[in-house]
Amino acid sequence: MPVGYLDVPTSADLSRKRQLVKAIYEAMHEAYPFPDDTRIFLREWPLDSVSQNGLLGSEPARPVFMVHVPQGADTDAKRKMLKKINTAVAEAYRLPDFIIFVHEHPLDLVAVDGGLLADDHQRVEDQEEAYC
Repeated sequence: MPVGYLDVPTSADLSRKRQLVKAIYEAMHEAYPFPDDTRIFLREWPLDSVSQNGLLGSEPARPVFMVHVPQGADTDAKRKMLKKINTAVAEAYRLPDFIIFVHEHPLDLVAVDGGLLADDHQRVEDQEEAYC
């Protein structure tokens, strides 16, 4: 269920992007191992589509990562994940002020194929076991 969105400038080549998403996946999967359905979306922004402090096109987009995850992961596991993601993005883009937002969601606020995850009792039990 983890879903991440990385907003970045348009400067990384395909090889660098592959390394980046692999590192992000591994970091996310270590903290959120269940279920193994981790999605990462790279959103690239050209200079003329980014405003920093009210100035359009003044500098490349400073990376921002937003990740939507289930509640319940250990705080130390989250810290480790965030450091690994920070390292991977820093190596790929070498830009300052990288921000990560972690959005945790209870299973009664997430639906897959139209059904609330909280209604899937086996899913609830499996997730509790994975994150405890």
